[in-house]
Amino acid sequence: MSRNGTNWKAIGAVVAVIMLVWFIAANSQQVQVTWWVFDTSTSLFVVILISALLGAGITYFLTRVRHRTSRDDAHGERP
Repeated sequence: MSRNGTNWKAIGAVVAVIMLVWFIAANSQQVQVTWWVFDTSTSLFVVILISALLGAGITYFLTRVRHRTSRDDAHGERP
């Protein structure tokens, strides 16, 4: 949070969710998706949603690992 009380992370998250919802709504056509062993036809919004969730999960994981590593360095806990 900044000095004036504005929570920029929350505002950014809300803007990102609004953009994601708009992008999903604008891309509702069917697409052919090739997985490793099979092909399937699905709505493009499903592909976008899965991609967004995977990206959010990877970002969350990497920030947790980075935060834990920097915290361990500060306390001298790394071997």
